[in-house]
Amino acid sequence: MRLASLVARLRTRVELRHPPRCPDGWTVAPPDFIGLGAQRSGTTWLYSLIAAHPDVQGEATKELHYFHRYWGKPFTDADAQTYARYFPRPAGKIAGEWSPGYLSHFWVPPLVARAAPDAKLLVSLRDPVERYRSGVVLQAETKRIGAAGASTAFRLGCYGMQLEHLLSYVDRDRLHLVQFEDCTRDAGTQLARIYEFLGLDPTFRPAGIDRPVNAARAAKDDLSAETRAALVDAYTPDVRHLLTLDLGIDVSRWPNFAHLA
Repeated sequence: MRLASLVARLRTRVELRHPPRCPDGWTVAPPDFIGLGAQRSGTTWLYSLIAAHPDVQGEATKELHYFHRYWGKPFTDADAQTYARYFPRPAGKIAGEWSPGYLSHFWVPPLVARAAPDAKLLVSLRDPVERYRSGVVLQAETKRIGAAGASTAFRLGCYGMQLEHLLSYVDRDRLHLVQFEDCTRDAGTQLARIYEFLGLDPTFRPAGIDRPVNAARAAKDDLSAETRAALVDAYTPDVRHLLTLDLGIDVSRWPNFAHLA
């Protein structure tokens, strides 16, 4: 299983080494929307539903990870122009991507602001403790998990800090946030809101709206009572901070943090 996951990821990286060809009559431009996070919060499923809309050019790869490489090197105007070339589309359609690592990388928000200054931004959040459990399983598909992997899985759930950083570079009205738990409970309503935010017909309903996508291949281990308590304790300050950002988070949807409601 680890080998298959590694091969699939390497194949995607090779395919994305160069932008796709732009067909005659199409145009290239910065993406109309970018999904930024969070990993293991239904992002593959949500992107597939967005891409299924008839007014979306949905043939692009979901996760470009384009900005990941700029953690330690300059980002130039030419790099921004190359990014735009990954989004060819015919007249009347919009295009975008969803790379769930973007939200957690400190260098990405300013680059998004430069490369796609008008893009609408999407973020899906999940109870941080449950996201941690799923994140550990995802890492286990390609490597043996140790202390560093557990720390990485924890960091990806520090949404308050990440979103505050993002909002220092982009206007709040460009951001649409959903909670994973709401999407799984009432996918139609949440999808309609996403479509409306993107300027699409919100009445469209794609096939497979209730079918999970990119589910974890391995079962999640149950957390011990001690580990769960430690995670809740460690995440609580950040969840409190997230609530102060007034982004519409309903913390009662997160059983581990319902006491903060």
